Amino acid sequence: MNKQIKYLILIIFVCQQLVAQKQKGVGEVEVKIPNWVSSRPPGGLKYIGIGVADKSRSSDFQMDAKKNALYDLASEIKVDISTNSVLYSVSSNNSYDQNFNSLIKLSNSDNIEGYTLVDTYENDKQYWAYYELDKSEYEKSKALKKQNIISKASNLINASFSDEKNKNFSACLKKRIQAFGVLNPYLNEEIVFNPSQTNGVNNVIDLTNLIQNQLQSISIVQPSIMPVVKPYQPNYVPINFRININSVVGLNDFPFKLDSDDDFLKLEEQVSTNSAGDLQIKIMHVEPQFQLSSITLSPDIERLTANDSVGKASITLLKQFIQTPSLKVQISIVPISVFISSKESNFGKQLSSNMIGQFVQQKFNGAEIKIVDNAKIADYIIELDANTSTDISDDILQKSYNLNLTQLTINVDLKNTKGEVLYKSMVSDIYGYANSTDKAGINAYSDSKLKAKLGESLFFLKRKMVIY
Repeated sequence: MNKQIKYLILIIFVCQQLVAQKQKGVGEVEVKIPNWVSSRPPGGLKYIGIGVADKSRSSDFQMDAKKNALYDLASEIKVDISTNSVLYSVSSNNSYDQNFNSLIKLSNSDNIEGYTLVDTYENDKQYWAYYELDKSEYEKSKALKKQNIISKASNLINASFSDEKNKNFSACLKKRIQAFGVLNPYLNEEIVFNPSQTNGVNNVIDLTNLIQNQLQSISIVQPSIMPVVKPYQPNYVPINFRININSVVGLNDFPFKLDSDDDFLKLEEQVSTNSAGDLQIKIMHVEPQFQLSSITLSPDIERLTANDSVGKASITLLKQFIQTPSLKVQISIVPISVFISSKESNFGKQLSSNMIGQFVQQKFNGAEIKIVDNAKIADYIIELDANTSTDISDDILQKSYNLNLTQLTINVDLKNTKGEVLYKSMVSDIYGYANSTDKAGINAYSDSKLKAKLGESLFFLKRKMVIY
C-alpha cells in the first residue's frame, strides 16, 4: 500500500512539472541581454556606434536603429577645428555658427565606410544595433577621400580660369562655387592646393576671395532718364536695365533677386539677364505714394547653382565669407494724368457752362489721378459731348399741357495718348420740361438722374485706367 502511495505521489509531481514546462513553453530559449546594451564597451582601436529604435514608432525600426548607430559612431569621431581651416576663420570673425560642427558630423555619418555590424538585440519594444569601425582604416580611407576631393576642387578651379578667359562669367563663377561646395566635408581641416594646378589659389580663403571679387565686378548701368510708373495700372511695360561686368561687358544669362525697398512697388522677384546683359524689371502693382522708390538687385547664387551638386548648407556657409553686392535702381512713382474735354450744348448751341466737366473732375479727384490742363502731357483723355434734342413725346405734351419735353444725351469717350478709344458709352434717359424747347433743354442739365447715370458710366471708364 505504501508503494502505491509513493508511486501516486511521484506521478503527481511529474505531471506538475510537465504542466509547468508547458506553461513556460517547451523549447523556448530565454534571450540574454548583451552587456553592450547596458554598458558601453571601451573603444580602444575601434570607433563604436550603438543605436536603438522604438518598434512602435516605425515599421522600419531596424533601419532607424542603424542610422542612430552610425550617427553615434560619427559623433565619436572627434571634429577639431584646425587653425588653418575655413571654419576656424569664421569663428575668429565672431560669426561662427556651432551648427556647422553638427553639419560636419552629420555629413560624416552619411559618408562613413568600412564599418561592420557586431551585434543586434531586440525585445518587445526596442531594437538595438551595434557597429564598429577600425580607426586606422578610417583614417586611411578619409585621407584618400580628402585628397580626391581636393583634386576635384582643384580641377574645377583650374577650369574656372578657362571660362574666365573665354568671358563666360556664369560658368566661371559656378565652378568656383562648386569647388567650395565639394570641399564642404573638410572645411574644419586644413586644405592646401597646389598653386601650379589652381592658377595661384593656395587655400579656401583664396577661393572665397576670388568669388567675392568676381561678384563685386557686377555693376548696373543707370539710365539717363529715371523710369516712371503710375499707380494701379491694368498692366505695366517692363523696365530695362543693363548689367555689366567691370563696367564694360554685358553680363548675360545671370539670375538676380529683386526686392522693393518699400511697400509701394510689387515686383517679379526672380529675373535673369538676357544674352546681351539686359534685365527686365516686371512691375506687378504700384501704390499711389508719389516719391522715388528704390529696387535692390542681388546676384542669386542659389539659382545659379540650382542644377549643380552644391547644397544649401554650402551656400549658407559661403555667405559667411562673401558679401553679395546689392545693386540699386530708383523708379519715380507719379500720379496718372488725365485731361478732360467737355462740350455742353443745347440744341447744337454750345453753352458757356461746364457743369458736366466739373462733375467728372470731382469724380476723378483722388490720390492716384491728377487732372491736367494740357492734353499733350496727359496719360488719358476723357472727351464729353453733351447735347439736347426734342423727345418723341414732345408733340403729345405740347398739345395736352403746353409743355415741351427735351432729352439730354452725353457721349463719353476715353482715349490714350495715341488717340485710340479705350472706352465708349452713351448716357441717355435724362429729360427736361418747360414751356419752351430752349428752357426744357437747359432744365435737362438739372435733372436729378444726370449725376446717377453719368456716375455709372464713369465707374466703368475708370476701371480702364486703374485697377484696385
